[in-house]
Amino acid sequence: RSGMGGAWSLTVWGVRGSFPAPQADFLGYGGNTCCLSLDCGDALVVLDAGSGLAALGERIAREKRRRVDILLSHLHLDHVMGLFPFAPRYDRAAEIHLYGAPGFAGELARLIGSSLWPVDLANGRARILFHEVWGGRPFPLAGGAAPGLAVTALEGSHPGGCLYYRLEDGVRSLAYALDCELEEAFLPELVRFARDTDLLVCDANFTSEDLAQRRGWGHSSWQQCLELRRACGAKLALLTHYA
Repeated sequence: RSGMGGAWSLTVWGVRGSFPAPQADFLGYGGNTCCLSLDCGDALVVLDAGSGLAALGERIAREKRRRVDILLSHLHLDHVMGLFPFAPRYDRAAEIHLYGAPGFAGELARLIGSSLWPVDLANGRARILFHEVWGGRPFPLAGGAAPGLAVTALEGSHPGGCLYYRLEDGVRSLAYALDCELEEAFLPELVRFARDTDLLVCDANFTSEDLAQRRGWGHSSWQQCLELRRACGAKLALLTHYA
């Protein structure tokens, strides 16, 4: 959709939850874990860094893009494992902006440390900058990377904590709410957050039958996603994060 700041184009690089599923039976919908990229004008905004981020990194390298902004919902492995092989990390000309909950930088540095991967975050070649995000406070991308684009976070319903994001520029909007358990008490807050968005990216991890056995796991069913879309008035819904 076009408007101020140019057109938006969304690419899905990973759709799985919990762990990659490379087996042939799963490839109809893709085997990588969650990662989406949004081209909005000159800026590239990435939503989560699952294993699908590796393929996006190859595209960034081919296009010789120098900056990328990555919004992390949380640090569970399926949402950050793509940072290990992410090609721009090894490019001295690259600038990677990571956004996450308060304190996430230290946790991420321990996770992507030399004891678990040959090259840790501190010793990669790229310039990596960390930006802490608080729920309910709209913020621009650092350094004015996408003029007119506002990002708002919402503290979500998931074990260990999670952030959901809404991106809007006055013309169009996107709400991203993966790893979300649509509990009755939390639902009204999420409905307000995603109200009238152009695209709702929703956690469709389970079927209703599976969900009945997994209460408290921090995920929803695809049926609940459809109910959320109707309740918030989203124009389109992308159901993802499949078990």
